[in-house]
Amino acid sequence: MDALAQFLARHAVGILLSSTLLGVLVVWAFWYVVRTRGAVFWRAALGTWSWWQDTGLARRLARLPVVGTLFVRSLSVFRYLGLHAVVSFVIAAVATTAFVELGEEIGVGESLAEFDVALAAALERHLSSTTLRAFALITRLGDALVLVPLAVGVAVGMGLARRWPLVIMWSVATAGGGLLNVALKQIFARARPPHDHGWIVETSYSFPSGHASGAVVVYGLLAYLIVRYSSSRWHVPVTTGMMALILFVGTSRVLLQVHYFSDVLAGYASAAAWVALCIAGLEAVRRRNGELPTA
Repeated sequence: MDALAQFLARHAVGILLSSTLLGVLVVWAFWYVVRTRGAVFWRAALGTWSWWQDTGLARRLARLPVVGTLFVRSLSVFRYLGLHAVVSFVIAAVATTAFVELGEEIGVGESLAEFDVALAAALERHLSSTTLRAFALITRLGDALVLVPLAVGVAVGMGLARRWPLVIMWSVATAGGGLLNVALKQIFARARPPHDHGWIVETSYSFPSGHASGAVVVYGLLAYLIVRYSSSRWHVPVTTGMMALILFVGTSRVLLQVHYFSDVLAGYASAAAWVALCIAGLEAVRRRNGELPTA
């Protein structure tokens, strides 16, 4: 474990750049598949969705005690919400599970907690002042002084365009995401790693990372809205740019030793769950208003 921490600390910047490049390639491949095979996959998904709704299996399961009843009721809920919203709920469930697992692994004596401490100590020894200075600037992109004005500006812009469902969803998602992070910090009350390099000082609780969470909520949700309501030519640059920005903001917190590694992962997970739930609500509204195909 200590050897891994030492390796990561020595090659932190290179690993970050390599991870970002890999992420860009994955995003590019995803949109390539969407453009070339998306219609086929979507028709198959809608067909499968309709089959599950109309099959006699649901009626047979309804006759089973408890499990069958729950299944049929869930199917009825899914039918009302639509496939888009259900996918968002699945993402939220996966992210929530990841967050719970992380929360269980940061206690005293847990392997992840020990790795966190080893990595923070190794970063303190190996990172140069030049690297710390650079990431002290990058991390500002996740500050409330940047995210809050951006969130307000986006809300005002959508309000001027009279996109009221989007305004409501955006406002609930951004404000609620901030409140959720504050509440989780108070629940876990985890102390931050020691950091006396002088480039940045944080005194609040550590788990989960507010910068990582805020970046996912604001930049991630903004990317979703741009992709959902813009030309396809913007899909790749917007998603890759926002992905890289979120990754750099979260990583900067670890490299500056103001957060443990697990703090950032938890910030990503909690925010992803919250954003997915907000998107699910928006997609359900869009389906109800006839903006999405029924299935």
